[in-house]
Amino acid sequence: MKIAKFSFAVFSAALLTVLLITPISSISNLLWLSSIGMPVNFMSSLEVLLFDFQRLGIALYGVVIVAFAIAFSVSGLISKFSNFGGKYLYALAGLAAIAAALFLMVELLFQSELLGGNRSLIGKLLHWLAGFFGGYFYYVLISKKLTYTFFIRYLSVLYSYVVLGTVLDWIFNPSNAALGFGFVLSEISNEGQNALIRDFTSLFLATFIFSILGAITLNPAWFYSIAIIYFGAAIFNLTAIYIHGTGYNSIYISEILLASWPLFLGLTIYFKGLKE
Repeated sequence: MKIAKFSFAVFSAALLTVLLITPISSISNLLWLSSIGMPVNFMSSLEVLLFDFQRLGIALYGVVIVAFAIAFSVSGLISKFSNFGGKYLYALAGLAAIAAALFLMVELLFQSELLGGNRSLIGKLLHWLAGFFGGYFYYVLISKKLTYTFFIRYLSVLYSYVVLGTVLDWIFNPSNAALGFGFVLSEISNEGQNALIRDFTSLFLATFIFSILGAITLNPAWFYSIAIIYFGAAIFNLTAIYIHGTGYNSIYISEILLASWPLFLGLTIYFKGLKE
């Protein structure tokens, strides 16, 4: 349980840090585009911010997890075998982890700045500050007793984070989203396009919202609702394949996974409630 606590604390601190880092690069890129006369409006800015948080954020999330795992492990050893310790040790470790990760990403992998916000001194300082807050948050988590509700909330927020990418695709770029489901949107009638866009957007947005509400309220009904939607999608997907002859696709596997995850969360809350 102790290993799980520290692991989930790293995952949570990394997710918070990504949430703080990605807007820095997004805003930096938007300011640069505006400075060279490119049209930048509210909707395009919102799209960039959200897509960067989800798409760039997922890749960055893995990097930050590794960096934090190393930095916080070293900090734990320092705290154990010396007089140094406390929240600021982990906060500084988070800062150092982000600084080192961003430096190594340039020197060892890309040979150029992947994050637009890291090209300026102010941007670098803001990234380091995000790492500082991430380290501080990690210390707060490991300093208190974490109940199962913390793990439920983390997994629920992570689920929402994963689904967010599909939500954004259907809202801002439905043609690209449709390709992921195996059809070309422009080849369908206007009425068909309207039906697909509104139904798919509503479906994924609803499950995203349900997951957030589940994380806030810890009411298993929200998680069961998501499970019903995606299990239903998987069942009728297979029905369409084997009864209506629509041709085989493997999307039902993703649908089963998207249903099983919240079902597990809902059942965990239910059975924990029975024990209490």
